[in-house]
Amino acid sequence: MNTVNPLWRTLVCGCLVSLLFAVEAFSAPLPKVLRADFRHRPPEMVLDEKHSRMTGPVKDILEEAAAKVGYSIEWTARPFARSLYELQVGTVDIVPRTIRTPEREAFIHFLGPISIQERDILFLVKTGEEARIKSYEDLYKVTVGVKRRTVYFERFDGDQALNKVESIDDENMARMFIMGRFDTMAVLDRAAIESVLTKLEYERFSYADFRQQNRIEHYFGMSNKSPHLAIFDALNQALLEMVASGRIKQIYLAYGLTVEGE
Repeated sequence: MNTVNPLWRTLVCGCLVSLLFAVEAFSAPLPKVLRADFRHRPPEMVLDEKHSRMTGPVKDILEEAAAKVGYSIEWTARPFARSLYELQVGTVDIVPRTIRTPEREAFIHFLGPISIQERDILFLVKTGEEARIKSYEDLYKVTVGVKRRTVYFERFDGDQALNKVESIDDENMARMFIMGRFDTMAVLDRAAIESVLTKLEYERFSYADFRQQNRIEHYFGMSNKSPHLAIFDALNQALLEMVASGRIKQIYLAYGLTVEGE
């Protein structure tokens, strides 16, 4: 009678068990958790690094909309340039306050918009230098600090004749401005940069006479490579229903803000 070597029997059984676990893991449904990035953009997104706290109406809105489709949100604090890269490669699912552009539509599905805001592009200068930039043409005479991969306005973004100096985030840009690395900086989020300058105890700043009128549609960007892309339509519908019902405005008001606020 042929007998099976006990060692071989153990190995075969072990392989079968491993295979069964692998098949089960492969067929198991994805956890209903969306990975989302957060950055300091007061008053809509406030990051308290000291206490590891993230607060603001934008966070509440996404969490409520996600709950309506049976999902929760896992937040991570990251600078926007990194978030944009992660949207491209699919290592994050959603990033709030992502401006819609044709270039970004290649790798992002846009949720919303949840609001439309009138927010001028400002040019921050040292106190007393406000008249140094009275028109767009004056920007050719100075060095301009910009945040990497941020969209400002079409003419400015595509103007290769301007002398632009890139920074990775607001704090880096503020420090470079204080050290005189550039003459002015383009500012999309006034509250955010002023928060950083206050933190750095720097008060010798003002804004140039020139400003560019700007209209921003407030979208959440969802990666085209997200494993949860199948819920895009349902999540988008949940957000748009919150807009139509006035729920978005209610959440902003709870923070003492308006949807159109600067």
